[in-house]
Amino acid sequence: MSPDLPARGSFESLRQFIDHLERVGDLVRIRERVSPHLEITEIADRVMKSPGGGKALLFESVEDATMPVAINLFGSRRRMAMTLGTERPADITEEILGILDPGQASSLMDKLKMLPKLKSIADAKPHVVKRGPCQEIIVDPP
Repeated sequence: MSPDLPARGSFESLRQFIDHLERVGDLVRIRERVSPHLEITEIADRVMKSPGGGKALLFESVEDATMPVAINLFGSRRRMAMTLGTERPADITEEILGILDPGQASSLMDKLKMLPKLKSIADAKPHVVKRGPCQEIIVDPP
């Protein structure tokens, strides 16, 4: 596994993933003020048409916005591999298909061997929380 490829499930937040992209040189920060009306789209479109899908973009100063805008975070095979923690994203598909194949586990021992794989799928489901970071700032509509 390459050094910029973390273990599967190692990103606990989008912020961690963006920080990782910056460390490995796969993120461009755009500090100039940009308009959310067509300007971001135009810049992103040009970058995404680059060979390999281009770099991820983080617009830090967007007109009439209080938060930055991230685009093209998952726009290349390399970045998808980073999020999935594997060199080949197709490995994930093969793993899931192997678990779902009912003919694979014929004996009790085979079924017991599948338990860790089934647990990893169960662990991948979303976690329900009462409060999340997205609820820290509440803005009443005008």
